[in-house]
Amino acid sequence: MPSARDVLGPGSALAHALPGWEHREGQLAMAEAVEEALASERHLLVEAGTGTGKTLAYLVPAVLSGKRVIVSTATKALQEQIFVKDLPLVRAALEGHGVRVRAAMMKGLSNYLCLRRFDEARAAGEHSGDMDFARIAAWMRETESGDRAELGDLEEDAPAWRLVASSSETRIGAGCEHFERCFVTRMKREAEDAQIVVVNHHLFLADLALGVMGAQMQ
Repeated sequence: MPSARDVLGPGSALAHALPGWEHREGQLAMAEAVEEALASERHLLVEAGTGTGKTLAYLVPAVLSGKRVIVSTATKALQEQIFVKDLPLVRAALEGHGVRVRAAMMKGLSNYLCLRRFDEARAAGEHSGDMDFARIAAWMRETESGDRAELGDLEEDAPAWRLVASSSETRIGAGCEHFERCFVTRMKREAEDAQIVVVNHHLFLADLALGVMGAQMQ
């Protein structure tokens, strides 16, 4: 198994793969500190300046540790940046070392389309002239995640989305005819199989309070 220095240090495959790569001593020092903390299972608090490369400095050793790791962010935007931009970079860097990266992103239920509610709303026909509803309908045929973040042009408080969003009250479990295709079901299964799970503070603390995520991580 490679070390964080093997991946982030001078002359590494990542250094050669990224145009304009600059070796950062601060990044490597942080990565090695995270690596040591994970190996010894102790707490670590790190403060690093802008441009240090903090995300790679904790993601690389987190993956290399082989442990199941929760990465929690302050905002959904940062959550998506880590999952969409940074993790693919880590995945590419570690492939050359024969290390597989298994990662998933989890958001609150209201971020995901509910197929059952969508079918009910469409059958009712009340929103046949709603442009937002038509936009959701077209997107539903293409999306693999059901995550409303893909609908960047949809207003946050759009009534059409509130009508079709998942929630704890609307989920009926395995008895739902859409259960196997359900975007929330898929999200949870991917998280169960992942080594790195990217969440936001709101979801993490809510689940921690309920004891759900704590039980999953044991």
